[in-house]
Amino acid sequence: MPEEITYSENSVLIQSSKSQETDEHSCEDMPPQWQPPPRPIARRCFIILCYIFVADSNLESFWKRISRDSSKGWKDYHAEYFEFLNRISTVQGLLLTTTAVFISTAAPLSILNYAADIPYACLSESLVFALFGLFLQLFVSAYLGPRYKRAKTLEELKEKRWMIFCHLFNLALPALFFNASLGWLLAAIVITGCMSQSLLTRILTIITVVALVLLEFLSFVILPPFRKFWAVSLWGVHHDRH
Repeated sequence: MPEEITYSENSVLIQSSKSQETDEHSCEDMPPQWQPPPRPIARRCFIILCYIFVADSNLESFWKRISRDSSKGWKDYHAEYFEFLNRISTVQGLLLTTTAVFISTAAPLSILNYAADIPYACLSESLVFALFGLFLQLFVSAYLGPRYKRAKTLEELKEKRWMIFCHLFNLALPALFFNASLGWLLAAIVITGCMSQSLLTRILTIITVVALVLLEFLSFVILPPFRKFWAVSLWGVHHDRH
């Protein structure tokens, strides 16, 4: 029995040491150009961009994910991205239809006039972002998708730090266009409610908007990833993980 226990303990120690060696090897293999820059301002901007694009303070976890099993991790990462892009395209189409209905039809009630100058301008902006978002999603999925998945693309992105951030920004653009379109549509609805001839509608609209904005703000401040982001972006507070 003691020999079996000793053997099992040794096997566990060997497995843990192998996993640690694998993690260290992945960190050592990360391109040096992807390391944080030495200058304080550039380093802070680098950390903020990492939180925006990969939800971490550096690119190490992102590198471990995409470098797994040679080029398989890179291909799997983009396969998951294009699945997400297909879902975004479906919702973007519904958003485009909703905005087009608001623009092309008259208000059913006289107390809600979303054909006024400001709400109509917001609806027009929402329609523009929705159209460009759909165009960009089709362009990325049909034209850039096969090129993004190639291992050669990863080799090119290793050369410069700004290149990987440009790549991540291109991947995030469809979601940004979708959020912009949704934001303009919400702005049009809120402004229409605030400009309503009904006092009750104005009060309910203002109370609802204030409550939702407060809840969203608290969620961004309290959640750990966003709390670290605000600490870095506003006060420059950052603790490296060991």
